[in-house]
Amino acid sequence: MNTIGYSIQSTQRTDELSVPGYSNQTKSILKISLVLIFYIVTNYINGMLIAVFFKHNIFHRNPRYILFIHMVLNDVLEISIAIFMHIWKEVAYIMPVSLCYFLMTIAITTTYNTPLNLALMALERYIAICKPLHHSNICTLRRTYIILNIIWLISFLSPASDLIIILNVEPMSFFSTKIICYSESFVRTYFLSVKRSCMSFTYFAVAWLTMAYTYIHIVFAARSASRSEKSSARKAYNTVLLHAIQLTLSSLMFLHPLVTNLWLYYQNQDPGDVQYFTYVLIILFPRLLSPLIYGVREENFRKYLTEYIKVCTLIKESPSR
Repeated sequence: MNTIGYSIQSTQRTDELSVPGYSNQTKSILKISLVLIFYIVTNYINGMLIAVFFKHNIFHRNPRYILFIHMVLNDVLEISIAIFMHIWKEVAYIMPVSLCYFLMTIAITTTYNTPLNLALMALERYIAICKPLHHSNICTLRRTYIILNIIWLISFLSPASDLIIILNVEPMSFFSTKIICYSESFVRTYFLSVKRSCMSFTYFAVAWLTMAYTYIHIVFAARSASRSEKSSARKAYNTVLLHAIQLTLSSLMFLHPLVTNLWLYYQNQDPGDVQYFTYVLIILFPRLLSPLIYGVREENFRKYLTEYIKVCTLIKESPSR
């Protein structure tokens, strides 16, 4: 998946290309520094959300919050793999095939987890608003954890099937070699490429259809609700709308190759630099917005986050007093 690193159209190393005003080593350092800043800021926010979740029991009994924190943990794992692979590429360039495929498996699985998780969160809101009497029976903690295990299994189907195809076309010695580690390195047959595209389209199409279905039904429920219920219904369809924005941000990864190719077509620039900047803007930046869209907006998380920040501020100021 493009989530784990920008595609390399040429085998020529980025640090072998001349850039006016910058040494090759300086350019690599700047690239690594920028992605590390994104990583630290994003995971600092995610870390606060995770700390708040595990510290307060109010979140442990609610499937809504469990689904949300699962998405946060999934993002942490996904972006950690992405940053690790980017730094490896800048420093060592090539990677053992076995290690690359292991990391790629995690990256692809976590990438597919995102739309499925968002679809589940939208369904939970739909049940809470449209079928409130059945919500406690349908959305139990046990079922929530079971369905999370199922989406991991479903997401794992893509890299697992990739491995089966690769083993049929490549000798075992292939896994003892080294390659430039990005998704297209393992596309050994046309069928594998088609299979990947179909699975990606299916996962995101299911998520989009679920979003549309739940949003439409929640809007109708809000219109027919009593005054006392309109507020919660309105919050619910605003939440689903935000999930759709998150899904849109996740879907941007499909535009990454297109944006890169258009940029290269109209601007005569170093392909490696163009692919890097589109990678940061389209792949990494949405991961920074994702926890802010839901975590900071949600009332309970916002309340405890504010307390958490106040406590951290007091701890930092106390030594100087």
